[in-house]
Amino acid sequence: MKTIDNLGLQTVSGIITDCISTGSIYCFGEKKHFDAVENPFQESVSGEKAHTHYYLLVLTDEYIINAVADISDIIKHKTEGRYTATLLFYKTKFKHSLTHNQLYFYHQVMTRGYKVYERENSPLIISFEEAPDFKIKRIKSYWNNRNIIAESYLAGVSQLDYTSTGFVQESMYHIAVEQICLGLISVFLGYYPDHFSLPYLFEICEIFTPLTSDIFPRTTSEDKAMFDLLKTNPASLRWSSVKKSCLVDIELLEKRCDVFYAKATEIAEAELLRQESLCAVE
Repeated sequence: MKTIDNLGLQTVSGIITDCISTGSIYCFGEKKHFDAVENPFQESVSGEKAHTHYYLLVLTDEYIINAVADISDIIKHKTEGRYTATLLFYKTKFKHSLTHNQLYFYHQVMTRGYKVYERENSPLIISFEEAPDFKIKRIKSYWNNRNIIAESYLAGVSQLDYTSTGFVQESMYHIAVEQICLGLISVFLGYYPDHFSLPYLFEICEIFTPLTSDIFPRTTSEDKAMFDLLKTNPASLRWSSVKKSCLVDIELLEKRCDVFYAKATEIAEAELLRQESLCAVE
């Protein structure tokens, strides 16, 4: 791939290598947008503010808990928001545990992406005996399981009392949306994340569809408040008290989740059919 902002890539790469032992970094996606900046008191400050977001595969030989979230935050902070990144970390010592479709994903990134960084003398690489093909049956099975789980949680929410179990409902919506995201990522990329925050999963989904940002926008304060409800971590049910919910908020969240489930199912099924037709031709 051709990158537009190589200076930005080198800046981000330097931050990553300062934070974690890194063998190689590959860029496999880039999004750039410009925001108008108006300052009526200082015309010299007015103009356009550029922002670039990168999708990066980082090959590392160490494991750091929460590395994805922590290093992403460091990149945003150190560049004052000029650059951000979705980071996919891969520990090369775990190669033996990769599925065939995971190997397919990594092969695609490393052969079609842009190599940003390679450590001198001791780079980390993933060796391939041959170019992996896409195992459609395994992907279809994984998608079907994620879809069934999501559908079950969405159906279960309707059986709860809207007014007294809001916290439980939000957690159930969280699980349903998480499962759908994991299924979509598998179908379109053949990738299985090991970091599961919804903002992170949404970022990965945006590589191949605008669905997450279309249905769960995070622009206005109201949108952000709604997304905060969806982000309710099911693990917090272990110690949190059940709370009353706002009926209007829950109904809106329910509608958005139902639409997300329906549209995600539609595009996933269409992609699976496309992949099956390609396999039939081959």
